[in-house]
Amino acid sequence: MLVSKGFTYVEMLFVLSIISILIFLQTQRVTFDKNELSSANLKVNNLIMQFNYLKSKAIKDQQSITLLFNDFSTQIRVKEQTMKNSTIDLPPHTYIHPRTNLNYINFDKNGEVNKFGSLYLSFDKSLYKIIFHIEKGRLRYEKV
Repeated sequence: MLVSKGFTYVEMLFVLSIISILIFLQTQRVTFDKNELSSANLKVNNLIMQFNYLKSKAIKDQQSITLLFNDFSTQIRVKEQTMKNSTIDLPPHTYIHPRTNLNYINFDKNGEVNKFGSLYLSFDKSLYKIIFHIEKGRLRYEKV
């Protein structure tokens, strides 16, 4: 009689199911941590994209657009010359920190800002600084 040593089909399914469960748990953990770390960065990038949109709109419409910042506010007010005033709602659990040294920023018809300054935003207990540069209205951000 020949006796072959090896895994049976049931044993192989059992081992593969344990391995797949471990891989599933590991990938869920990695994606959760990755999302948590980058969510504030994505929110800041989204806000900067909205600022860049308003800057390009000021250039296209050949009119100035003013952004108003109030301490502890969850909104940024947008004032345009010919359009109805609007707001940019900040994400949940986000507000303008009182360290902000700007009350307003004005994008002129060439897309340039009127002064240099920083807007501090508190995102879920993290503090970010959006820096407005005078030359060509450039923006950048950093975590404080």
